[in-house]
Amino acid sequence: MSATKQRDLVARIAKTDSRRALQKARKITEPWFRAQALAYVARYCDQDPTSIANQAAKAADACVDTYQQCAVRAWEIAALAERSHSKSAASRLKAVLSKVQQIEPPASQSEALILLLSAAAHINSNAVETVAKMIVQVTDCHSHWRCDRAAVNAIGILYRFNPESAAHLSQSVSNAKLRSKCDRIIAAGGSSPRSFFW
Repeated sequence: MSATKQRDLVARIAKTDSRRALQKARKITEPWFRAQALAYVARYCDQDPTSIANQAAKAADACVDTYQQCAVRAWEIAALAERSHSKSAASRLKAVLSKVQQIEPPASQSEALILLLSAAAHINSNAVETVAKMIVQVTDCHSHWRCDRAAVNAIGILYRFNPESAAHLSQSVSNAKLRSKCDRIIAAGGSSPRSFFW
């Protein structure tokens, strides 16, 4: 069975049999998918999710590059926040954000940040604003369509939490064409963060 299918199996059974799901998650050899699977277990287990979230973080550290190591932490952070462990989630997000700036190329940094932004949306509006600002900073320094897309999405998500901050951040975008796209997503009512668990 592929690592993708193993993760999907864990996701299916985590809600009803977290002990079996944990056993299966630990057997996934590819760290990216093991981290996601363990985050599913942390999200739905009956026990305190911290120790399982720690296992997810350890799996993330074993990923092949800085992008994967940072990006996949979004699942673990979202799981803790959804379990009302917001303080721990915020602390972990802060640690990841200090590392995410090492990701190359910048387009990949933006992709990791947009995942972390969706995780931040489960914590609080301050976390959302912090990550959104980082995304716009990357975009202002590097011209790439993936950076631009991330900036528009970030401002759209921020708008759902703090319209005034979203409008201010949009006005700070240096590229006029991109700023216009950001203004349009605000006018459309913003955008929703992605879901990690279903």
